[in-house]
Amino acid sequence: MLRTFGLLLTALLATAPAFGQARPAAPGVIDGFVTTQQKTIPLGGAQVVVRNALNDVIATVLSEGDGHFRIVAVPDGRYRVTATLAGFETTVVAATVTAGTTADVSVDMPIAAISQTVEVVGSAQVATGTTISRSDTVGGRDIEQYASGGFQATLRLLASIIEVPGGVSIKGGRPSQAGLQIGSGTLVDPSTGLSLMSLPDDAIDSVAVLPNPYAVEYGRFSSGLVVIQTRRAGDQWKTRLNNLDPTFRTARGTMFNIKGVGAFAPRLETGGPIVKERLFVEQTAQFRYGTTDVPSRSEDELKTTKWFSSFTRVDANISPRHSMVGTAGLFPSAEAQATLGTFTPPEATADIHARVTHGGVTERALWSDAVFSETTVQVHEARTDVLPQGVLPMELLPETTLGNFYNTQHRSTATYQIVEAVSGTRDAGGLHLFKAGFDLLYSQYEGTSASRPILIDRSDGTLARRLDFSGPSAQSVNSTDLALFVQDRYQPTTRWYLEFGGRVDRDGVLDRFNVTPRIGTAVLLDDAGRSTIRGGYGLFYERTPSTVAAFRQFESALDARYAADGTTLLAPATRFVHATAGGLETPRSRTWDVGIEHRLDDRWSIHGGVIDRSGDHELIVDPVRSGTNGTLLLSSAGRSKYREAEVGIRFTHGPAAEVNASYVHSTARGDLNSLTYYYDAVMWPIVGQNAYAPLYGDVPHRLLARGRLMPTSRWLLLGILDWRSGMPWSAMNEYLDFVGPRNETFRFPTYVRTEIGIEHRFKIFGLQPWIGVRAYNAFDAFLPTDVQANLNSPLFGTFYNSEYRQLRLQFRFER
Repeated sequence: MLRTFGLLLTALLATAPAFGQARPAAPGVIDGFVTTQQKTIPLGGAQVVVRNALNDVIATVLSEGDGHFRIVAVPDGRYRVTATLAGFETTVVAATVTAGTTADVSVDMPIAAISQTVEVVGSAQVATGTTISRSDTVGGRDIEQYASGGFQATLRLLASIIEVPGGVSIKGGRPSQAGLQIGSGTLVDPSTGLSLMSLPDDAIDSVAVLPNPYAVEYGRFSSGLVVIQTRRAGDQWKTRLNNLDPTFRTARGTMFNIKGVGAFAPRLETGGPIVKERLFVEQTAQFRYGTTDVPSRSEDELKTTKWFSSFTRVDANISPRHSMVGTAGLFPSAEAQATLGTFTPPEATADIHARVTHGGVTERALWSDAVFSETTVQVHEARTDVLPQGVLPMELLPETTLGNFYNTQHRSTATYQIVEAVSGTRDAGGLHLFKAGFDLLYSQYEGTSASRPILIDRSDGTLARRLDFSGPSAQSVNSTDLALFVQDRYQPTTRWYLEFGGRVDRDGVLDRFNVTPRIGTAVLLDDAGRSTIRGGYGLFYERTPSTVAAFRQFESALDARYAADGTTLLAPATRFVHATAGGLETPRSRTWDVGIEHRLDDRWSIHGGVIDRSGDHELIVDPVRSGTNGTLLLSSAGRSKYREAEVGIRFTHGPAAEVNASYVHSTARGDLNSLTYYYDAVMWPIVGQNAYAPLYGDVPHRLLARGRLMPTSRWLLLGILDWRSGMPWSAMNEYLDFVGPRNETFRFPTYVRTEIGIEHRFKIFGLQPWIGVRAYNAFDAFLPTDVQANLNSPLFGTFYNSEYRQLRLQFRFER
């Protein structure tokens, strides 16, 4: 079967050039104008894309200064004419062309604030959504076909994102340095900077990753922003049930010896008009049950995840000038044996229970032909519990862990947010789109923590180190962040776009004010808009986690170290208390980039670019020892540096074929003792000496490619290839102190993972489901995620926990 998959993938790539051949032209013309404000203002520089009934792009031009565009030699048929321009809603009109005639069309573009949907029309467009900086976007079709594992699986389709311990890294940054939003509302937990909310797959319309948006309305992140657009109900009622088939877990090395259910994730989507053209509701829900074994442990030892996700979106068109969008969600989850790993058996794991609730309302209003506003009010609450399997001391050996997890933790967080933005357009020496507003965010964090003793043993069983903690601790932090921003997106000519602005943020945790200037530009190198150069510079301030204000409230630890006999103290034990350095500052990054995108023809496009990001004032934790007195010192002395060069190519032939490939060469260095590495969703008590070294997301080389082929309307072939350098790791001694240069000497093996799938659309009792099979790690490559890093172990340097090849049945209904 794998050989067949290989042949199918080869056929996909070999077939691509054949689809790229040009079609003969026919004597028809599409002629029209692009305007706004009920055809009173012409819009020059709008990108006009013409697609046929198969969704193939047959022509792309830019409107002239008076808004006029003309496309000749158009074959007979029905077409969709799509116009896009920064600050305005993507607008689609129909056109019918017959031989020897001219089809006249008029495209009147509403302002962006009244827009209800986002349509990605190609990599060469100047602006997508609300910023002219380049974004990596995954649309609804890609999410359905490629990303069967939900939001996290969607992110893996982007070359700018890589999985690291604790989450995902955007452009080499730490997971907590990124932001996550639905529209303008933030979704991150204020205590950790991470998101706990998992939307149903069907609720997501698109996912865009903005590594460095120049629009200053975006803030509270330093390495990138993930913006989710949720799905709006259509004009007709539709209901879908999907993923009704469970995925079975088979015995390792076999295809048909079923050991149990591996995953079951049924989902429901229903939506349509309550009042025709006025009121719409979209309801999505999903239950996910999953079991994951650790390949380096017994296959009967499992991590078990159960979560339910419900998300509702209501759209109301109150009048042609006034609309509202309401969203609400409930997201409970439970992970049993969540920390199960190569060196962590079931009894030493922790369970993680979480419950997230979300609600928000966005009002959009057009006050005049040139002024509009958007107001968002959002509430986001979460509770997280970290629960060990018992109350025994945790005993760490190089090869395993005995006893129970050392810490019990309960966290309750809440954010209440109001975002107000007022925008206006003006034609003064070129088209201006102004925006000004404020973002008020109030956060609460209440928590408790109780830690039990930790024993660190050598391989021979003798005691090397012991940590005893003070009594249970409680954390309580309230903070208010406020941001004021103003920006202008200026189009002096039809081929030049300029975006600049400033933002003032009050950091409510540190009580500091920070000023954020940013500027970006995009230049079209030809009238047809086939080549675009983008670049810019900006400051990006992170959101300081509430853990910073609560840092001194956590329990202290008494650290004792023993000689080789396991009983003789090497020195008097040291009591480590939590302390913060004076003058803490808000972490920030200074980022510049430049890139070029070029469309070779209607099928092929290429892009390339470089990015440079320098971080400073990053929050790090250092152990400082002075005799029997010690501190875990929190300071803002951390630094980081990320540099990247990327090239990519894209081939598309409508729904029939598509190939995307990107190669990235990068370096990521920084201080390794970041606060959130130790004080994450699950705390880790062993804090080693800090070092400025390659970060855990440092991957010098990466090639990510994905492709699909539909030789007929009922057959679908898919392939994903992810090749990258191995991540760095560090050696430790018997006391779990780092030995030698951290992350400089050792790396995991090169990572090469392949997914291949084939699906067929059947007709069953009037239904037309897609049914197929997907091979994960199709060629059974060695992909370890754990390593024996303890020099005291005879197995030092041995890699473990490689994903093994799995075949899974796919069953889905297409939207």
